[in-house]
Amino acid sequence: MMTHTQLRQLIAEAIILLILGLGLVIGGYFISSDNANKRMQSLYHSRFDAVLDSDSYEKVKSKALNAYPEIKGVYIGYNSSGNPEGYVIDLTVKSLYGQDLSMLVSLDYESTRIKDFALNENNDENAFSISENDLKLIKEKLIGKQIPVAFITEDKTSDNENNDRVLVSGLKDGVYYAQRLYDDRNRYIDYVEMEVKGGIITRVNWDAFSTDKTNDDRSEAALKGAYVISGLDWATQSYNICHALLECQDPDRLAMKSDGTTDIVKGVTCDIRPFVELSKECIYNSRAGYDKDQYRRGLDMILLHLYQKDAVDLEYANDDNHVVFSFEKTPEVYTIYNEDEVAIGYMGVMEAEAKIRGLKLPDVDGDLYDDSNSNRPISVDYDSTEDGITHGGTADDQVITDSLDDLPLSEMASLIEPVPYKYDQTRTVVKACNTCYKFLKEYLNWKVT
Repeated sequence: MMTHTQLRQLIAEAIILLILGLGLVIGGYFISSDNANKRMQSLYHSRFDAVLDSDSYEKVKSKALNAYPEIKGVYIGYNSSGNPEGYVIDLTVKSLYGQDLSMLVSLDYESTRIKDFALNENNDENAFSISENDLKLIKEKLIGKQIPVAFITEDKTSDNENNDRVLVSGLKDGVYYAQRLYDDRNRYIDYVEMEVKGGIITRVNWDAFSTDKTNDDRSEAALKGAYVISGLDWATQSYNICHALLECQDPDRLAMKSDGTTDIVKGVTCDIRPFVELSKECIYNSRAGYDKDQYRRGLDMILLHLYQKDAVDLEYANDDNHVVFSFEKTPEVYTIYNEDEVAIGYMGVMEAEAKIRGLKLPDVDGDLYDDSNSNRPISVDYDSTEDGITHGGTADDQVITDSLDDLPLSEMASLIEPVPYKYDQTRTVVKACNTCYKFLKEYLNWKVT
């Protein structure tokens, strides 16, 4: 039978064994945790040292990230004293053409100035590519700049003899559209669709639909080999000229010659006259706030004037809602005549609609047409309260500052010029930096509250 002394000894030994076991478990946990942390820090260093060389990194956990699906992770870098040095933000943003740009952006902890950025490896077919040389040029523009960032806006009349990008003034955000009112010898009607954001042309599409609604658009026909021109296929040439306009922003800078060709856009040998003229009409419409929906209604107004029916009733609307109709037999609707009744040019739809309605055209800079023609209206009294235009004052006074990346231009801390001929690349990196700013703005406010 066990004595009290033996029982106490047994209990004491059991307690000692329990304490030793707990010590081993806790020690093992801390050793394992320390090893895991070392492995994680090693991974962070391998990824982040290129943009922010800190002693350690800590991942940010914030509810604010829920509103930013583009951001895959936010990290704070600390020096050896444990003081924060900067942020590293891992994110993926869309380029102007919807391609993915995955990158790391580092920002100073106190000033949120851009410290550095680098591209993540991305083998996706939809990845947006920036060469090492282009990235270096973009870094020269951005590193050290305070976020958010916008582009310097220059008037198109700026004295710039180089081929650098010069922005067209007075553009209002929205989607704008223009189509030729007559078809070509292949029964195609050219059209251009243009999107403006932050006063900058950010998307352009040039194509043509057939007056025979059973036929493919010109770009599809070109890719299938049904529409053939000299040089590259038409779809590729269309893409190249649209891309060139995004870089230079002004159709006049495409250097179109009298025969409708250009020597300055690589791979483009086709007649670009329809593109240049329709792009100018889109720009004119943008300045007037005459967007794509208004343009479509204007086309319907012309048809109602001529045939007392709109495009749908006349069955002139195709599956893409384009008005598939040539007005070549009614040139008086859109032709501009001089005092001697000699045709000297063509009106756009906004002018043609204004002429039919007996209205006046908006007094905006950059008219496409000769104001000396007494037969054309001079200005239109559209309700422009939602166009970014106010009544009274000069044209420059009337433009209300818009936004870039959903940030008011008045909030922009830095202004830069895009890298020449690399507007898409510069614009996409700027978008990434501004996305970082939007998150940090919300995150820091969220932390304080």
